[in-house]
Amino acid sequence: MCADIDMYNDVYRDLMELIGLENTLKVYSHYNGQQLSFPKRLYSRVYVERKVIEEYDGTNIKQLAKKYSYTERWVSGKVREKIQKL
Repeated sequence: MCADIDMYNDVYRDLMELIGLENTLKVYSHYNGQQLSFPKRLYSRVYVERKVIEEYDGTNIKQLAKKYSYTERWVSGKVREKIQKL
């Protein structure tokens, strides 16, 4: 493949700027023809639930919600569920 960036479609040019030509070609080869969408949240819900429980200190609902991009209501609900199981 040629490194002349103007010959590629927009999305591939964007990827090349982010991750380079070689990695873009790997992505193209692996996902060729498929449409991809990336979730807003990087971490899985199961992971975040576990981390919220581990990091909860009785006063930090707001900080945990902000850290993991969930609402305070969701975080407090997970904490409450854990406490009820004890």
